[in-house]
Amino acid sequence: EYYHGSKFKKERGVDVKKKIVVAVVIVTLIVGLDFLSSNPIISSETNISESYMEAIEGQSKGVYSKILPLVPIYVSVDNFSDGKVFYTIYYFPFGTVGMSYTEGDGYNIEKTLTNQ
Repeated sequence: EYYHGSKFKKERGVDVKKKIVVAVVIVTLIVGLDFLSSNPIISSETNISESYMEAIEGQSKGVYSKILPLVPIYVSVDNFSDGKVFYTIYYFPFGTVGMSYTEGDGYNIEKTLTNQ
């Protein structure tokens, strides 16, 4: 049996169009999250050098861990003083991590993963 004026058949009471829409939404979400995990949005109201921005971008890419696959979607540069930059990484679907970076010491976790 076909729907009125449609090429789609009824399938056990479930509309095939709805299945297609749901599949497209899921694929779009997966592709979007994959893109963000490699290219998180970085926002800074503080003037820092390009080398610091590149270091923050390089460190914040990828998932949080294999055990807890959180995707970084946004990084906020909070403060820069005495050669040390402080920033917060926001993960999907939840959580933030407070980090710092210096060219001499590298990366440090300032605030462990929290659900905020």
